[in-house]
Amino acid sequence: MRDKKKTNKEVANSLVMVLQFSINAIVPILLCTIVGTFISRKLDCQGIAIVGIIIGIIAAFNGAYKSVRGYLQNEESPGQRARRLEKEAHIDDIAQEELHKE
Repeated sequence: MRDKKKTNKEVANSLVMVLQFSINAIVPILLCTIVGTFISRKLDCQGIAIVGIIIGIIAAFNGAYKSVRGYLQNEESPGQRARRLEKEAHIDDIAQEELHKE
C-alpha cells in the first residue's frame, strides 16, 4: 500500500515536471513570435519577426534548462535509489516479523 502511494506520487511529480517543461518551452516562443510579428508589421520589416522567434527559442531553452536543473539537483542516482528502497524494504520486513512474533 505504501509503495503504491509512493509510485503514484512519483508519477504525479513526473507529469507535473513534463507540464512545467512544456509550458517553459512554448510560452516564450509564442510570445516572442507574436511580439516580433507585431513589430515587423508596424515597421514593414520581415527580419524582426525572425529575430523574435530566435529570442523566443533561446528564452525557452533557458527556462527549460533552469527548471530541469532544479529537479536534477534533488534527484538521487539510480544506484542510491535502489539501495534506499532495499533498506526500506528490509526495515519493513523486520517490523512485520516483530508484529507477527507478538
